[in-house]
Amino acid sequence: MLNIGYLGPPGTFSELAVRYYIEEKIKKDMSKNEHQDEIMLTPFSSLQKVLLAVEKGTVTVGIVPLENSVEGAVNQTLDLLAHNFFNIYFQKEIILAVIHHLLVRPGTKLSGLKQIISHPQPLAQCRNYIEQNFPDVETIETSSTASAAALVAGSHEPWAAIGTTLAAENNGLQVLASNINDYPDNATRFMVVGLEDNEQVPGCKTSVIVTIKDRPGALYSILAEFARRNINLTRIESRPAKRKLGDYLFFIDFLGHRLDKEVRKALDEIVNHTLSLRVLGSYPAHQC
Repeated sequence: MLNIGYLGPPGTFSELAVRYYIEEKIKKDMSKNEHQDEIMLTPFSSLQKVLLAVEKGTVTVGIVPLENSVEGAVNQTLDLLAHNFFNIYFQKEIILAVIHHLLVRPGTKLSGLKQIISHPQPLAQCRNYIEQNFPDVETIETSSTASAAALVAGSHEPWAAIGTTLAAENNGLQVLASNINDYPDNATRFMVVGLEDNEQVPGCKTSVIVTIKDRPGALYSILAEFARRNINLTRIESRPAKRKLGDYLFFIDFLGHRLDKEVRKALDEIVNHTLSLRVLGSYPAHQC
């Protein structure tokens, strides 16, 4: 059985990423005439619980958000991977188009709204829409878009939630306004995580975490090792190392598998310029 853990409750964008992953897996299995495993979806109340379930083997894989094209990195995911979970690997990336909708109980009118409820990320990604159309309406943060939809469904107040059409269907809500994103190309990058790294195949990305030495040019020395081997970096993100002020970790993504000849050479040299280097995994890049 394939048991997939994700940030719940049902109806979130994380569940949409899970559904995408399942569809892709079924297509792949059918193309190879392979047996299709029974699939179970297990929602968790926090990202930490998702990763803990992966680490303990309670679920086969977990799917967690890593970054958004509008609001940037999901810092909680980065910090958990850097400081709490050391045996988890990235196995696949999923890039999901994010389309936000304004969800209400049937009969609710735009002119009467008193509160707009959602996860902090959708509220931020629809900030301009809210300010232009509802400048006097209070915004309330919740743990997920699905929980926001449930709150609206369970109240007789003139509230609205920002969420998915799936959340609307699950809670008997109607879509009062569609595609309310401030930026039409909004997308979130999710990672499928598990306890094993991937075999060497073409078309991979690799993600690493490095802690640099406190000296001039330390970060440049690391980046130069990639540049001289023509390895393309696709992302670099800094996070506090949670020691003293000014100490940082760097998350770096680049094209190639960790076992590729030039990648291995680069990583071998980078070790000399860092206090620590950890490979989070090599994984098939998302095919748009």
